[in-house]
Order: sequence, then C-alpha cells, then structure tokens
Amino acid sequence: MFFRTYLLIAEENDITNQEDLTQILAAGLNKNGERLLLPIPPKLLGCEHLITAIETLKDIINDQRQGVITGSPTCELWLPDVCFLRHEPHRDLILQLYDIGCIIFGGHVQASGVVFPYYIDLRKIISIPQIFHKIVTAYAEIIKDLGFDRIAGIPYGSLSTATGLALRLERPMIFPRKEVKAYGTGRLIEGHFQPGEKIVVVDDIMITGNSVIKEATKLKSVGLQVEDIVVFIDHKRGVKDKLREHGYRGHSALTLTEIAQTLYDSGRINSEQFELLKNHY
Repeated sequence: MFFRTYLLIAEENDITNQEDLTQILAAGLNKNGERLLLPIPPKLLGCEHLITAIETLKDIINDQRQGVITGSPTCELWLPDVCFLRHEPHRDLILQLYDIGCIIFGGHVQASGVVFPYYIDLRKIISIPQIFHKIVTAYAEIIKDLGFDRIAGIPYGSLSTATGLALRLERPMIFPRKEVKAYGTGRLIEGHFQPGEKIVVVDDIMITGNSVIKEATKLKSVGLQVEDIVVFIDHKRGVKDKLREHGYRGHSALTLTEIAQTLYDSGRINSEQFELLKNHY
C-alpha cells in the first residue's frame, strides 16, 4: 500500500472512507499511479487483527488506485503559473503547447526547405489527451459554422485532428494520399464520397500554403468542392491572401502573433526569442 511519495496525508485523515480515499488518490497519484504515501490510519493500530485489517485496506487502496489510473491513463493536472489581466481564449493552450515542447527555438528546416530560428511540432499532442481535446475544440468552434459534407485531413500531421473532429462533429472524413500506391486500389482519395460534395480541409500549420493548396487540388480533381481550409496555426505571411487567390477561404485558430505575445507576456520566452518570432510574422 506504499507508493513512491511526494505527498504525505496527515494521520488524522480517515483514508478508510472510500469516497475520501478516491479523492486523495486522484489528487496525489501521478499518471503512472505513483508518488503518493499513505500511512496506516491510527485507528487501525488498535485492531485485534492488525495484519488482516492492513491487508484489507491495502486491497481497497489498490482497487481504487487502479480505477484512477484506468480512468486517466496519461492525465496530469496543469495550471497556469501567471496571471493575465486581459482575457485570451487560447492562452492556456498556448502555454501548454510551449511547456510540453511543441514550440522550440534553434535553426530548423521547414517543409518548404526554408530554415527558421524556431520550430512548431504538433505531433506530440496525440499523446496528451487533454491538450488534444482542446485543439479539437478550437477547430470545431470554427468548422461548426461552415457548410460542408465531409472533413478532409491532410497527411500526415492533421490526420489525427481530422479524425477527432469527425468523431466530435459526427461528420464523415476522407483524406488525399501523399502518393498513389502501385498496388491495391490505387486511390488518390481514401474514404467514401460522392462527386459534387463540399469538403472542408483541415491542416495543422500554414506557412506558405503550398502544400495545402496541392492537396486541395487533388480533392477537386475527383469532382469534390473545396471552399474552406482550416488550420490550427497561421504564420500570417500573407497565406490567407494566397488562398483567396486560388479560390479558398482560410481560417485559423491561432496566429504566430498571438503565440509570441502570449509566451512573452507570461515570461516563457525572452525579448530575443520574441523578436525572432516577430520577424517571421
């Protein structure tokens, strides 16, 4: 009944009460069900059958512990450590993305071949359900007001997000292949669809817009209509104007401007890093 500890429950707490015990375990255990020490309640020390009483309590604790782990296999409580005077709807999400290493600095080659002094990697979010849920919600707030028949995710970065959205909104999903296989069906577009249907395209990050335009063209080549392209982060390099020139409406949940300002105001990045991001607006 003893686990690696960072938290010691006071002896006067009655951990034999199952409701209290569940709350204690949920608050104290980490995602692996560790880092909590529970002492033997003093009232058990006077029991006639001490060993049996302790064994029974241990079994109860382990059953409750397993329930906490099963219900939240990768959950860790995250709270903001700064106070902002103005409301920012995605502030906490930006800070969380930075804290888990999705926004890093240093020379990194982008998909376009250009080297930026930072890199935004959203692939980690699929392993952290709480953040993934928030990101899907941010997309859904935009997409719910658009007219469409199916959601199309762009391989490979946004396939998980598109899947989450399809489940959340209960709408069908398709996706264009990056390459057509020489075997099997040889399809350019995977999933069921009918020519003439309206598709909303979902991508993760928009820097030049070239890749998402290329994939949207594939969708149109099989008779589908594409009017709206929704991304999570827009680098604000005039890409929405570029999309408009190709006949698309661009939508984004966040911009690099918002991300940079939030990280700087919170003290996550210094003035030099802030300028690096600003120079790539």
